[in-house]
Amino acid sequence: MIGGPFTSERAGRVEVAGAGMERVRAELVVGAVGEAAGFELLSWLRDLDLPDPATLLADPTAPLPDRVDRVHAVLGSVVAHVAADGSTDAWQRAWTVIGRVARRTPDVAATAARSLAARRPHGAALPQAVLELAPVLRSAGLMP
Repeated sequence: MIGGPFTSERAGRVEVAGAGMERVRAELVVGAVGEAAGFELLSWLRDLDLPDPATLLADPTAPLPDRVDRVHAVLGSVVAHVAADGSTDAWQRAWTVIGRVARRTPDVAATAARSLAARRPHGAALPQAVLELAPVLRSAGLMP
C-alpha cells in the first residue's frame, strides 16, 4: 500500500465525500481495523458534531449542541481558543457565547465564565454580556 499499512490511526483520516458514502466509509474502516475498533471509531465520528470555537465566536447565532455534555465541551473549546488567541476581541465575543448557554444551563456557563474571567487580557473592557451574566458570575464566585 502506498504510504504504509492502513492502521487504526489512518482509519480515522478516511474522508469520503458525497451522499450515501457513509456505507463505503464504514466498510473501509471496519475492513481495515476490525469490527470492534471500527464500530467504535465510526460511532465516535458520527457523534463528533461539535461546532468549531472560531465559528461560534464569529457568529453569535451559530447553533449550539442540545446535550449538556457537548455544551460543556464546546465552552471548554471556546475558552481554550480564546486563551490561545489572546486577543481582547475573542475574549469579549466568548462572553456572548457563555451568555447564550447561561440561559439554558447556568451551571455549565458558570464553569466556563470562571475560566474565561481568569484569562481576561490586560486592559480589556468588560462587555455588556458580562453584566447580563451577573447572576451566573455571582454563583461562580466571580462577583460580589
